[in-house]
Amino acid sequence: MRTVAFLLLLLSAPVLAQNAEKRVIVTITAAELKGGVVSEIAWDHGTVVLQGVFVKPDGTLAAQYFVTPADTVALEQRTEHTPESARYWESKARTLSPTGIGRIATSTDAKLPMYGIAGQAQRMSDAVDMGGTQKFHVVRLNKLILYERTSDAVPYDGEVWSWSPAELNRIAYINKDGDLWVARADGSNPQRLLKGNFTLPAWSDDGRLIAVAEQKNGGRKWEISIVHVPPQHRQ
Repeated sequence: MRTVAFLLLLLSAPVLAQNAEKRVIVTITAAELKGGVVSEIAWDHGTVVLQGVFVKPDGTLAAQYFVTPADTVALEQRTEHTPESARYWESKARTLSPTGIGRIATSTDAKLPMYGIAGQAQRMSDAVDMGGTQKFHVVRLNKLILYERTSDAVPYDGEVWSWSPAELNRIAYINKDGDLWVARADGSNPQRLLKGNFTLPAWSDDGRLIAVAEQKNGGRKWEISIVHVPPQHRQ
C-alpha cells in the first residue's frame, strides 16, 4: 500500500488594502514539496497553514512540518497541525454549512460525458486513454454547481470549497475554470471574485481574506495568495 508524508508550512498573512485583489505571500517549489502537491490550506487566526503531500521512495509514512513567516522558510520545525488549524480544516471541509442551510454533495457519472466543444472522436479517444470510461465528477451546493471535472480522482472534501465564518453565511469555491467565486451558503447569488487557476480556497477566521493555491510553471512551483473579500460579501 502506498503511504504519504506531509509538509506543513505556517505563514504570516499580511493585511491587504481595501482595493487589493490578490497578493502572493509565498512561493513553494516542487523540490521543497519533495515532488508532491499542496493539499490543504487552513488558518490559525492570522496565520496561514499549508500541508503538502508526497510519497516517499521507500513507501514509508513520514511527516515534515515547518513554521515560517511569509518571507523565509523553515524557521521552526513542527510535527503536526496546530490545534487551531486542525479544527479549522475539519470545519471548512464539512459538507453541511455552519448554519445548516446548505449541504454539499458530490456525484460521479461513469458514462462518456456529452458536454464541451470536443467532438465525439476526441471524447472517445479520451475515454480510451482513461481505461474506456471517463468519470465525470460534479460538486453541488443545493442546486448550484460549484465544480465539475473529468478525472479518476474524486474531489476530496475541502478541496474546492470553504465555508465563511457562520455570521457571514457564505461559501467560497473554485469553479471548473479555476476561478474564485463566492455565494450565499444556500447556493444563491453566486459572484466571481477573481479569475485564475486556483484550488484550496480557505476563508479566514475574521472573514476578511481568502487564501488560495495556484500551480505555476507546469507544476514546478506553487503560489499561495490571499485575496481581500469585498465588503458586500462580508455583510
